[in-house]
Amino acid sequence: MSDTSHRLPGDVRPRRYELSLEPDLGAATFTGRVGIDVSVGVATDRIVLHALDLAITSATVDGVAAEVSLDADQETATLTLPRRWDVGPARVELEFTGELNDQLVGFYRSTFAGEDDPVSGTPVEHTLAVTQFESTHARRAFPCFDEPAMKAVFSISLVVPADQFVVANTAEVAREPLGGGRVRVSFADTISMSTYLVAFVIGPLEATAPRLVEGMDGPIPLRVVYPPGNAHLCEFALDVAEAALVYFERYYGLPYPGDKVDLVAVPDFAFGAMENLGCITFREVLLLVDPSSATQPELQRIADVVNHELAHMWFGDLVTMSWWNGIWLNEAFATFMEVKASESFRPDWDVWTTFGLARAAAFDTDALRSTRPIEYEVVTAADAEGMFDILTYEKGASVVRMLEQYLGEEPFRAGIAEYLRRHAYGTTETTDLWDALEEVTGEPVRRIMDSWIFQGGHPVVHVERAGDHIALSQSRAAFDDDAGEGHWPVPMVLSLGGQDGGNEQQRLLLEQPRSVDTAPAPTFVQANVGGAGFYRVELDPELRAALLDQGAPGPLERFVLLDDTWSGLLAGRVPLSEAAELLRRAVRDETDPSVWRRLAGACRELARLAGPDHRSAVQRFIAELATPALARIERGLADDPTQRALEVRGVLFALAGAEGADAAVRLRARLSLDDDAADAALRAAAIAVVAGSASVAEHAELERRWRAAATPQDELRYLNALVDTDDPTLFATTLELAATEVRTQNAPYLLRRAIDHPTLAAMAWEFVSTRWDELAERFPSNSLPRMLEGIRGISDDRVASAVEEFTTLHPLPSGTQQVAQHVERMWVTVAAARRARAELDRSPGMLGNAAS
Repeated sequence: MSDTSHRLPGDVRPRRYELSLEPDLGAATFTGRVGIDVSVGVATDRIVLHALDLAITSATVDGVAAEVSLDADQETATLTLPRRWDVGPARVELEFTGELNDQLVGFYRSTFAGEDDPVSGTPVEHTLAVTQFESTHARRAFPCFDEPAMKAVFSISLVVPADQFVVANTAEVAREPLGGGRVRVSFADTISMSTYLVAFVIGPLEATAPRLVEGMDGPIPLRVVYPPGNAHLCEFALDVAEAALVYFERYYGLPYPGDKVDLVAVPDFAFGAMENLGCITFREVLLLVDPSSATQPELQRIADVVNHELAHMWFGDLVTMSWWNGIWLNEAFATFMEVKASESFRPDWDVWTTFGLARAAAFDTDALRSTRPIEYEVVTAADAEGMFDILTYEKGASVVRMLEQYLGEEPFRAGIAEYLRRHAYGTTETTDLWDALEEVTGEPVRRIMDSWIFQGGHPVVHVERAGDHIALSQSRAAFDDDAGEGHWPVPMVLSLGGQDGGNEQQRLLLEQPRSVDTAPAPTFVQANVGGAGFYRVELDPELRAALLDQGAPGPLERFVLLDDTWSGLLAGRVPLSEAAELLRRAVRDETDPSVWRRLAGACRELARLAGPDHRSAVQRFIAELATPALARIERGLADDPTQRALEVRGVLFALAGAEGADAAVRLRARLSLDDDAADAALRAAAIAVVAGSASVAEHAELERRWRAAATPQDELRYLNALVDTDDPTLFATTLELAATEVRTQNAPYLLRRAIDHPTLAAMAWEFVSTRWDELAERFPSNSLPRMLEGIRGISDDRVASAVEEFTTLHPLPSGTQQVAQHVERMWVTVAAARRARAELDRSPGMLGNAAS
């Protein structure tokens, strides 16, 4: 039975808020008042709503004073009335004060350095007031009914200095001078929406001129809002957003539900971006960009994030989950739709192959004992915070993609459109979507999806030759035998290669072991055509060799073959010798950048697993894979310098120079750092190569470039480079920077990278564990589980034992399951390293000559 102790009683529901706030940016405080028109459903003498870190100075109901009691544990304010209030409408009015916090949640402060002071010559620090209310933080800004089903209309006004820029969910409709250099800025009423989608930003910002996007109900004003000096970095996001608005209106068959779209770049932001209706907030690095100096993955990441948030305007904002257990569907569907929109925007990017990298990471967590169902019961605010993980986003999106491919793209789209029309401005449960899809397609969608959503894990489909037949069966895919059982209806598309060179495709739903009639016997079997299925494939040795010889036809299918085999290595089902042979074969003619990124990741993991005793052999192996491939790609670039070839060159350059320790590449990297003619991918790769072996002077130059970076992308490249050094002294300096000077939105991720360092992980862990209290106080709470993700790469038993003991003694308020997953995955690495080192000890020449 569900625990509702953390839920509001539900006998009083909001219909409309009139909210007025006045922040004091200098003092980091704010005052406010809110009038809430409510419906009283049951006669009562008390009203319970949410409030946290607020001082409520006045409370009335229909003008009658109410006594206020605050419960910090439940995050509520209870208004006790002098008499029972009858069923019907009522007006709740409250006055309150609060602090602009520095935790990047609620109503908080963000700062950035502006122009130099003419007297001191030092940059002037500017302050913004910013909101981040998802999941349960609106209650930190104003008393409210802070649950997603408690939708209401919001009328917002902000009292601010007249020279400050102000933006909120809807268009500005009035500006009233108040004297003393202050103005009251009022905004149009919003649609009925949840509190977590309310947003406003105040401070010394600027905006692009509105771009009018042709929408179904008329022009949609579109702007980018940014810190001064960044006007030249806005055009790409505007292009993406314009294309996305047109695409989503056509896909959903419904007009954009707001009156304008502002994309707001925030210097300090805990998440990547937030889908506040009409006022979408972003990390600067995910919105502002100079396309001429950015790599294709950096541009695609921006396009994906912009598309993700705009997809939410319909799927999440217009139609909202009733409770936080359904957040997976909001985020999974928006992740799926971001790729659809990016595919429409730039077909040449081949975004579904790139998505394979994200799906591979979801597989990696979902194969653990400590995985969870995609949807599970959410009771507390901490439970809701824990939903924002790779299983919600990447596994959820992968399962949605698999369903779309099984049903067909157009029937699936029609079902989505019906769902949105039916529930517009309301809230839903997950099953409402399955019902709409079933009605449109006639397929047993709920039966299929319930199995995938309500049980953790995923299957591995075993494919074996049985005479003229192919035998199919399934079991749970796991890194060890203690993960338990599982069974799924697996939507599959098989490709059966005949001896005459033709291919036969079969579509089936694998529920029980079955035999597929293939007479005559196929020469090879591709068991995940298109790579859309969220399942592993384990071919018998004969079929795997045949598929390797044939070559998987598409890049995503080649990606899947590589990723499935590498997962088998980590689980102990595939020997290192076989995985190494796959790498040798895979590199020979590969030209896809996403496949090469997976190959490079496998090479880096091989170096980690092999350990210091086999480091030189692994370096030679990697160099013999990457250096000839780099030369081959560069010969092709002379005749056909495509963007995709440039990206492959960047991946190979970094792999050969860093992990392969190729001396010639390392020399070229140092020359390329200041080569204006070098493309963005080569410059980024050069930074990565130099970082690992940087001298003291070179490391200091990387730090200088970090501080002076002209774009958000350059800032992150140089910052990450600082922690990639193999010099312990320089490494220690960077760790200290992370604890003191690096922005709190970036520092946890820098330390995650440090903990994942192939040779200095123990040093990074010692730093984090020793300084834990200081770091936990400084960093946003939701970033701590992400910081600890770095432990997954630890391969040393001693360090792993220390990590497990520490995390047991220092539980986090949210994200505890994510940390348990990180710890379990760390031990998978330790076990895989033990097996790999033993195999290399037995066969020291195994890696031999890598490529012909």
